[in-house]
Amino acid sequence: MKITDQARDLLNPILEEETAGCLRLFFAGYGCGEPDIGMAIGEPEADDELHHINSIPVAIDRRIIHLTESLTIEGKQTMEGPKFQMLGLPEKDC
Repeated sequence: MKITDQARDLLNPILEEETAGCLRLFFAGYGCGEPDIGMAIGEPEADDELHHINSIPVAIDRRIIHLTESLTIEGKQTMEGPKFQMLGLPEKDC
């Protein structure tokens, strides 16, 4: 998994503001028969693996860790605030 420098620069102030402390990737149900990945700022849970990726603390739900190997998190500043996108997820046949 990778976090781009731009995403890191946008995440750092958010993590400093929140007392939660890390970026968390979690199992968010199934879509088209495949697991979906959710992304939030929060505390790690018992079944999470903890990592530091490009200086960002990341908790990844063990149920979806195999899906994050080729994942890249990109970020950009918009008029509505920072927006983040997960790239490199497997294509789904719906």
